Amino acid sequence: MPPTANVSDADARPPHTATSRDAAYDAAAERTRVLIVDDEPGIRRPLSMFLESQGCHVRDAEDVTTALAHFDRGLWDVVITDIAMPGKDGIELLREVKSRDPDVEVIMITGYLDVQYAIKALKMGAFDYFQKPFEFDRILVALQRVAERRLLRREAREADRLRIEQGVMAKAVLETTLGFARAVEERDRCNIGHGQRTATLAAILGTELGFDAEHVQKLREAALLHDVGKIAIDDAILNKPGRLTDEEFATIRRHAEIGDYMLSPVSFLGDIRKAVRHHHERWDGKGYPDGLAGTDIPLDARILTIADYFDSITSMRPYRQPMTVDQAESTMRADAGAFDPELLEIFLRKVRSVLAPT
Repeated sequence: MPPTANVSDADARPPHTATSRDAAYDAAAERTRVLIVDDEPGIRRPLSMFLESQGCHVRDAEDVTTALAHFDRGLWDVVITDIAMPGKDGIELLREVKSRDPDVEVIMITGYLDVQYAIKALKMGAFDYFQKPFEFDRILVALQRVAERRLLRREAREADRLRIEQGVMAKAVLETTLGFARAVEERDRCNIGHGQRTATLAAILGTELGFDAEHVQKLREAALLHDVGKIAIDDAILNKPGRLTDEEFATIRRHAEIGDYMLSPVSFLGDIRKAVRHHHERWDGKGYPDGLAGTDIPLDARILTIADYFDSITSMRPYRQPMTVDQAESTMRADAGAFDPELLEIFLRKVRSVLAPT
């Protein structure tokens, strides 16, 4: 069992909460504090002396009322209590301890074996159950198991804390990145709302493919971010009303690689990065930036390719009117090499049930 120095009542901690316990353990992580409750001095005092000799901090009480007064004044890891005592019994003390601090372990001792009492105590959360007379070493082994459980509990809480902190950080990073994407749309006046519409269309296809909620959400985020790299493209090119020159088109094509580069420092956006980088690849291998073909193109990127293109041709542009659903379907079927054919069929079938043809 972990060794500790004995301490005085002045070291007692305020009320029992997970926060106060963890803070105390940071200062004395291996300290084991034991409260012994028994109306028989011949049991209580020798056990107290033995556990103190093993490095525990020990307090003892002759009844439940005194025990609860000690309990409320300090911070305890273990309560060892007799069951049969004058006034309130050990079962009542177990109930009171667990209601105040469920993390405190309670070991029951009794002068006679009553299976029903043992079962009741264990159901109420007792850690162990010993019949008198017992060897003190058995209590020591039980306290070692308590210390192991306490360590596991602390590690679990720390893991939970880290997950929460990482989740908050991830949310902040994602919101900041999405802010860049919104800034792109505000600069590219022809594309205002394009990201959100693409996200909706991609989610429709992802849901139809049986993606779970988490995957659909990542697909939405990838769609919202797919053009984030355009933030590095000159406004004159983004908002040019007519056809782009070859040089201008080469410049704007770089937005997929730039978007990938912008997201690269954020490890949890790895899957989203792939979709952002490859959303302009073509099924026939004639796309950009890497000329991937067929199933070498990540699935989410193939979905974005379809959703992105469909929204682009069905949205208003300064130089043309938006296509109808029928016209868009004909156009996309005519350029079969651009899209995963199986995904395209699923998308077109589903989109007709969602968007009324005009």
